[in-house]
Amino acid sequence: MWIAKISGITNNDTASSVDVSSYFAIGAIIDDINIDEIRSVSKFDARRIFANIEKCTTIAEIVPSSLDDIFETLDICQPNTIQVNGDFFNDVNNLIAVQSTATIPIIGSILLDRETYESNILDPDPVKAAQILDPYVQIISINVPLGQSWRSKEPKTKLIEIIANIQKAISKPLVIGGGLTIDNIGEIISTVKPNAVDVSSGVEKHSGIKNPELMQEFLQEVYDHKDLLPGV
Repeated sequence: MWIAKISGITNNDTASSVDVSSYFAIGAIIDDINIDEIRSVSKFDARRIFANIEKCTTIAEIVPSSLDDIFETLDICQPNTIQVNGDFFNDVNNLIAVQSTATIPIIGSILLDRETYESNILDPDPVKAAQILDPYVQIISINVPLGQSWRSKEPKTKLIEIIANIQKAISKPLVIGGGLTIDNIGEIISTVKPNAVDVSSGVEKHSGIKNPELMQEFLQEVYDHKDLLPGV
């Protein structure tokens, strides 16, 4: 069971600093084409990183263009879980195909627009989108502008309402991410009570470069709130 995921892991040193407990997970963003992207790695690099992991859950994150992309990632990277980002799941036929053939848990990811909070897949209403996605995946992840919205009362209230309605509408574990930092994570967990949280840039001092101290502080804060996190 994991309650916190560090996404955008690009090397063994960063991965090993997270690999201290089964309460945590690492996410490698797979991109063989744009390998120079600061938070992405190739499939073979991800496989090397994952091969050294002993305790935490390994998650391959991919924006697929076809079903073959997903299964090639599974075959090469050999992760514990795969997270499907982008709009591939906008087609229910793709959802059915992945559900019927995948051999490991699938995380379906929904991205909410920063201004309108509309979903990028299945339905503009994020609650309806999550409800449609729910039967086909084992975990639902929503990326929302938490950090941005948490500073203002009205957006914060709206976002809390959306997340609460999603939680009521689905049966699968819910992971939330988007602007999480050491400064807001405790309050967000206490308010929203997701199954788990996902962070990337919030534990970086320089863009794309994970900071060990920030990661340790963030993971400790999440661990301190573990009684409020059902886990995944």
